[in-house]
Parts: sequence; C-alpha cells; structure tokens
Amino acid sequence: MAFLKKFRCIADTISLFFLTFFLCYVSSHLRLPLVLSMFWIVNAVVAGIFVRYPSTHRPINYLACALAMFLNDYLFSGWLSSVILINLANIIFIAVVALGLRSLWRSHTDQLTPKQVLILFPVCLTASLLAGIWGGIVSAGGGSLTNNLLNIALWVSEQFSTGLMILPLILSFKRSQKFIWQRTSVLAVLSVPILFLGAALIGGPGSIAFPLPVLIWCALVLPVFVSALVTFLVGILEIMMVYENLIGEHLVDSPPEIMTLVSSRLGVAAMVLTPFMVSVTIDAVKTLNRRLEIRANTDFLTQLLSRAGLFERLGEIPLSAGQTVGLILFDIDYFKAINDNFGHQAGDSVLSELGYILRRDYKEQFYISRFGGEEFALIARDISAEQLYQQAEALRLRVARHDFSLTDRSLSITISLGLEVGSANNNEEWTQLITRLVSKADSRLYLSKAEGRNLTTPDWSEGSPALSDRTPT
Repeated sequence: MAFLKKFRCIADTISLFFLTFFLCYVSSHLRLPLVLSMFWIVNAVVAGIFVRYPSTHRPINYLACALAMFLNDYLFSGWLSSVILINLANIIFIAVVALGLRSLWRSHTDQLTPKQVLILFPVCLTASLLAGIWGGIVSAGGGSLTNNLLNIALWVSEQFSTGLMILPLILSFKRSQKFIWQRTSVLAVLSVPILFLGAALIGGPGSIAFPLPVLIWCALVLPVFVSALVTFLVGILEIMMVYENLIGEHLVDSPPEIMTLVSSRLGVAAMVLTPFMVSVTIDAVKTLNRRLEIRANTDFLTQLLSRAGLFERLGEIPLSAGQTVGLILFDIDYFKAINDNFGHQAGDSVLSELGYILRRDYKEQFYISRFGGEEFALIARDISAEQLYQQAEALRLRVARHDFSLTDRSLSITISLGLEVGSANNNEEWTQLITRLVSKADSRLYLSKAEGRNLTTPDWSEGSPALSDRTPT
C-alpha cells in the first residue's frame, strides 16, 4: 500500500508538471491579442485542483508547477533573468487560494454549500491583489507611477476574473445530482444569445449586466456545473465584446486597451458569482428536500419504508382493476419481553437486524414497510395465495433459525404472520386496497398469536393452504 501511495504521488506530480506547461503554452499564445488576454487560466486551474483534491496539495507539486512555468517562459518567451520573479506571482495566487479554501473542501465528492461560495470571493480577491501587486511591480521594469498602477490593475483584474470564472467549474464538476433536460432548461440556455443581442443593440455601460437575469434562470433550472459553464462562456464573450466596443463604453481618459479590459474583467467577476451562489443554494435546497423526503418515508431504525412511505411508493405505481395483490403482515412474538428483560437498546438491535434481513433477502419480491412498532408489512403484486404462503413460511423459518446479535449475547425470536390476497376493484386506489387487505390480514395475524405464535395464517379462499397444513417450528 505504501508503494502504491508513493507511486500515485509521483504520478500526480508529473501530471501537474505537464498540465501546467501545456496550459502556460496555450495561455501565453492566446493572450497576445488583448481581446483574448483574459485567457490566463493556469493559476485558477492548478489552485482548483489543489482545493478539489487535497492529496495533490503538497510542496513538491508547487515546485513542479513553478518549473513548468519557468520552462515555458524560457523556451517560448526568451525570458531568463525575470522569469522567476514574474512567475512567483502565479505561485502566490495558487498558494493563497489553495490555503484559503482547503479547510472547506474535505472530499472531492462533497456537495458544494453557499458558505463555500461566499468565501470564494474574498479569497480570490486577496490572492489577486497579492499576486497582482507583485506581478505588476516586477514586470513593469520601471516607468511612471501611472504605468505601474495600470500594470498592477491589469494583473489584478486578470487574476480575479479568471479565478471567479474558472474555480466554480472545477469545484462543481461531477458534484451535481442526476439531471434530466426539460423544456425550461433548454429555453434558459437558448435565451442567452438573445440577451447578448439585446445588449449589443442597446449598448451603454449597463448592457454588461443584461445577461444576468438569464444566468440566474440557468442557475435555477440547470445543474451547478452546467450553470457554471454557461456563466464562464458568457463572461468570456462579454469581455471580448466590451473590448471590441460591441457592448459597454470605452473610457476615453485612459488607454482603452488597458482600462477597458480592467473594467470589463472586474464587472464580469462581480457578476458571475451571483448565478453560482443561486445554483449552489438551489442544489442544497433540493438535496435537503430529498433527505427530508427520505426521512419522512423511511423508518430510521430498520431503513425500511414507513407506513406513509409505503403508501407513497405504491401510489407511484399504476393499479388496474382485477390486479392481484398479496399482503404479509407480521409482528415479533413477545417483543415487549425483549425490551423488559434486555433493555430497549436490545429491542432496537433486533428491529435493525430484522430490517437488514428483509432488505437483503426480500426487497426484490416485495415492497417492505415497518408498519408500526414491531409490526411489518410485505406487499407483492401478481402473486397467488399459494405463492404468498410459501414466501411467508420461508420468512418465518428464516427468522426462527437466525441468531440475533446483542451486545453480550445472541437471541432467537419468532414471528407470527397473517396473509391476505385480493384483487383491485374498479377505480380503487392503493390506499383503499391496502386498507382492505390489512384489515383481513390483521385478523389472521391475531389468530396466529392466539393459536400459539410462530405461525402463518393464510388466506383460506380457494387455492389457499388449509389450516391443517400449518406446522409450527
């Protein structure tokens, strides 16, 4: 195991080196035209990997990423003397983001929370300011104070906007619940270019915020990752359109090639976090509702359906007139004595272990519910009285032969069962049918108890086992 762990660490380091080198190569060529200069994605990607996969956040991997950056600049930019100082700004951004966020992400499969989104803004801002100030100063090469400030602003806006657009993508990847495309989801995505067209036609500084309503719509109806991807693409296009003067306005008092990019980057960075927060919040609410639904419909102790959960589950299944439904109703013999003699913890242990047996061995044939207390119900569709009796007897013998484990001993228990098989009437719903079956099965359950317990009392209609066939074990 130690060897495999060491091998995995080495593989991570090599992978990060080549990934960083590749991203540096691509980014350094894309940023040559200023309209594409926001595409310095290396820092956000590496920081996101360190946060998302904490096992990769090690000093050796910082060194590997730094070497990849130095090598790219040396080979393709011709830098040598300043390469270490300039790329130190990239390492500063990565380190601040990774250290600032690592305590909030303990597993790469954990669902995102609104708290994590809120902390993303100040952490990215701090990392951008520190990296931008350092990078702006060391890359300025002297010059006037104005030029130095503009250079710092360019660095800060680049790091900030890139971080807030790319980190949500990495942190939300494969975290969303299963998703099925619906009409509203498609309409939301198709509305994005319409908003862009409106922004281009109207123009003005406020047009940069035009896509925000549709981005929030996407956040409401799309998975977190898909919503983050749409926001990322919108942010890129907006920055490019502002620079080309298709939306927004250039600031005439400053070099447009710098201040236009700085302004649009900061505006987009402030905007993209809103739909991400909405998307994560909606995802968290949906997950909470699912958990509450599971809790309401599932018995905590046995992990079986509750009575309400059983009726809700059956309600999802079509019920046709004449369909045959069989019910096994049973409870544990002398369960009160178990609680009195061994304590309620022992009784809970028996119920929990019995629930495990039912889930493991009978969930394929039956809908199983803890009907109340120590009483359980098993429901099967399209089953004959003879088949139901055979299944019930097999269950009775299975329980009687099983040793239930308590803290300091094992315990044998028995169950008494009552059966009923019936057909659905016209326009009858599941609730009405099950109530009718339970009434008869409950009478037979008490008959099993009255005749000595550890018995199965079947449906005595035609084709059912005779009473004389029942043999207690």
